[in-house]
Amino acid sequence: MSEDQPEEITQPTQQNVQNMEVHKHPHNVTHKKKWGEYLLEFLMIFFAVFLGFLAENQREHIVEHNREKEFMIALVKDLQLDTIQFSRIKIYRLNKLQTLDSLMIFFANHSEQSVPAYGYSLAIKLFGHAAFFQNSGTLDQLKNSGGLRLIRHRNVVDSIESYDQQIKRIALRDIYETNFSIDHNKLLQQLFDGKALLKIFTDTTYYKKPASPSATIRLNEQYLDEFLNSLRTFQLLVKVDMDLQAAVKEKATRLITLIKKEYHLENE
Repeated sequence: MSEDQPEEITQPTQQNVQNMEVHKHPHNVTHKKKWGEYLLEFLMIFFAVFLGFLAENQREHIVEHNREKEFMIALVKDLQLDTIQFSRIKIYRLNKLQTLDSLMIFFANHSEQSVPAYGYSLAIKLFGHAAFFQNSGTLDQLKNSGGLRLIRHRNVVDSIESYDQQIKRIALRDIYETNFSIDHNKLLQQLFDGKALLKIFTDTTYYKKPASPSATIRLNEQYLDEFLNSLRTFQLLVKVDMDLQAAVKEKATRLITLIKKEYHLENE
């Protein structure tokens, strides 16, 4: 072909166009999945979610069981402190009973209007009251936070609730004994002559000067019978409350043993 002759332009034939279209679209992009493929995908997603749920549920159970054991360890420590306090109060009550017995013997041996001054020194030993204060931190937390539901052992829950009820009973008895002690002490102040007390015991406030063995105090006899009857009632009251606390202490000891057994805390 010469340079002066124009180049021939070839028109695309219908066959070439069809070949180009086939080359451009090698497959069908709107391929439809079979129902079995959808079912398989659903099952895979379902099992993944289900396994995740099981894992989370198991994790929550482990966390709750750990919290439960921590509560039980703390509760055992509180109960042990309660039993120690019961033992100390028992010693206090025994001393009070001894004082009550001594006072009864004293007044049985001195029926006259004036009695030795040491009788008053003996009588004022009855002042005061040793109340029980429960170490309730763990139990309060269990009740206020709904933690009792964490306790899997029904026998442990029942024992805890029974112990808690007895502690409330002790609290009421403590109030009654305290009020009785206050009334008894008022009666004591009416029984002994105040002027004689000032002369004999004034210096003992700071210097602990003992009363003279020969010193005597006049009694206001109109209060004597009431005071002696109060001593008998006081004695009975102290004995009953001491027996109650001994029973509750035993309940606390049994609860400690039960918790240690159920939660394998023998070494705690």
